[in-house]
Amino acid sequence: MKKTLLVGALFIVGIVSAFPFRTSCGHVVNVTQTEGYTMEQITTFLQFVNYNECGTKPKGITLFIH
Repeated sequence: MKKTLLVGALFIVGIVSAFPFRTSCGHVVNVTQTEGYTMEQITTFLQFVNYNECGTKPKGITLFIH
């Protein structure tokens, strides 16, 4: 069971390492710098990306993992 969870977690991290992100002002940014980040670290990073692109902090970040 532990091995399955570990492999699943590594698979999710691999998927999340490169993805498009739509900012609150409508810009789409290809994010590739999050390899090895936790979900909390990715959320914080995306808040900074949104601030740099739009000049505002987002009310929230929603991550969809397939």
